[in-house]
Amino acid sequence: MFIATGLFGQDALFAYNTPVRKGAFNERIETPKETERKAESVYYYRHHKKMTSFYTGYTIEITNSDLPLRRDYYLFKRFGNIKIDHLEKEGGFSYLITGFKDKKAAKGFLNNIVLHHAPEARVIYYYKGKRKEKK
Repeated sequence: MFIATGLFGQDALFAYNTPVRKGAFNERIETPKETERKAESVYYYRHHKKMTSFYTGYTIEITNSDLPLRRDYYLFKRFGNIKIDHLEKEGGFSYLITGFKDKKAAKGFLNNIVLHHAPEARVIYYYKGKRKEKK
């Protein structure tokens, strides 16, 4: 709080709140704590969903591993909406891109986009949540 005396002898009471700091082009300047917080939560840290038990259609398996992969794995920066399938027979985990209506669409996406970043990727067919073929 700040008390000031005016020109005509009146006392004025001012409540100073810390204003938002602005930069040269009127952009907001972040405090060091805000910057640290943003560095900790990188935008590509995603929570992957489990594969549904009723999914039928083609998927692209971008990778698989014996243990669960970290959320900051390099392939997850490139692709979004990845599903996880826990492989009971083979063991391990499969990371899939879903939502393809037919094999031609899945193969086209695989060849044009995915293989450049994940050369081991392949198209897999699911029927009611179970893997049926590997190609």
